[in-house]
Amino acid sequence: MIRRAVRKAYDSLDDQKKGRLNAIMRLWCEGRPLTPKMFNGNEGRTSRHNLMLQAFKTFKVRFYGFSVAVGGRRTFVVVDNDPAKKQDKADPAILKRAKRRIDDLIDGQRG
Repeated sequence: MIRRAVRKAYDSLDDQKKGRLNAIMRLWCEGRPLTPKMFNGNEGRTSRHNLMLQAFKTFKVRFYGFSVAVGGRRTFVVVDNDPAKKQDKADPAILKRAKRRIDDLIDGQRG
């Protein structure tokens, strides 16, 4: 699943980046092991709901979100992205924003 505000960034990726990202996500869906260059399963936890922020990575582009069961299926919900990473370390401001978006999304589902 992808948050509407992030969909535009995803759609604007060139074919190579989008194809690589889709391939990595398919491997994740199949439960296959991913390398640290493909996926970071621990970008920290959200403050209000204690959910783990995770990131799919390809060609210096990151898509942040969390995993949840939807209809009994393992689902990754993309809430934010960093389209132009210049270094291996994640941008703390984007991580903070992504965590806040997860908490806000969860709050919206409960309210």
